[in-house]
Amino acid sequence: MKSPEQLEESIDRFQRGFWDREELSRPPLGVSPDRSWLPVNYLRAEFANDQVLPSDVNSSVVRSDYEDASLWRKVRLDDWMPYSAPWRAVPWLEAISGCRVPFASGSLSGTHFVEDPRELASLEIPATNGWLDCLRSQTQELVMTCPPDCFISPSILRGPSDVIAALRGLNGFFLDLYDAPDLISEAIRRIGSLTRDVLDMHFELVQPKLGGYGYIYGYWAPGPTVTIQEDMMGLASPGLFRDLFLEQEQLLVDHLGPHTFFHVHSTGYDHYRHILEIAGLAGIQLTVEANGPSLGDLVPVMEEILGQTRLIVFVDAYFEELVEVVRKLPRNGLYVMVSDKFIDSDVAFKELVRSSWG
Repeated sequence: MKSPEQLEESIDRFQRGFWDREELSRPPLGVSPDRSWLPVNYLRAEFANDQVLPSDVNSSVVRSDYEDASLWRKVRLDDWMPYSAPWRAVPWLEAISGCRVPFASGSLSGTHFVEDPRELASLEIPATNGWLDCLRSQTQELVMTCPPDCFISPSILRGPSDVIAALRGLNGFFLDLYDAPDLISEAIRRIGSLTRDVLDMHFELVQPKLGGYGYIYGYWAPGPTVTIQEDMMGLASPGLFRDLFLEQEQLLVDHLGPHTFFHVHSTGYDHYRHILEIAGLAGIQLTVEANGPSLGDLVPVMEEILGQTRLIVFVDAYFEELVEVVRKLPRNGLYVMVSDKFIDSDVAFKELVRSSWG
């Protein structure tokens, strides 16, 4: 999908403009395949049963990210880095922690089974259910079959709040935050440890390529990189995030290193100032959605983030405001992602670059 010359040019733009925060003529700009955010699209055929098992997940059943993008992607001149990750439809940490994975036509999710928060302490993590071995074998296969212009990324690994919410169910989890904070704190510690172990496994298998690593947001980094998250905490008070989760987020960033980002949605980002307190964090990834504040309304937040660290902004809505907004934002330390539902050709891409940065 990318020539060596294209990769070299984009890597240079990421290195100098994004990581080194030099003032370039424009920041990196990537066009993300819209269908990639619903990776159930990658199925070659639907599963025969209503529960997905580790043995069901293999390349004969599921196309890789790279294979799917090569079939559908129309923009070639952008800075988006081709990647593959273990099938992102699987809720990996939830499954590894013991959740069943029912099949659905949309995103797959773990089925909660812990009825009392006191049961979290005795839960077998990782569970002996084959999902951790499946993740390892998926990663190994992707490494062995990786095309020259493709990076192998970690799959989506949701945060401790998301995993515990899957184990307990949403109602149980949000009640536990208030009724059993000590039990939740211990569960956060255990899920955090699992996350570190899973990512250590990934980076033992995946070696640097073209001087660095890629990730599912289509960016390049000069060292091992991942974007962590706590989506459930976008629905809770920032104080709860600070009191219960911030210490573990710091431990995770300390362990993973300086190329670690934190993902938030525009529908739930009030804890972003606490996220900015995490020492050594590479930056924040903000996904702009239709049911949240407009892109224009988010300008003060994005300016505040860029005043302290790097920002990856994924424009999945309010595209009509993008040109006006990016003219207001610093270029250094910024990476802009746009869904291909807005930019569907190289001509449209070049026009966006011209309109935004002249």
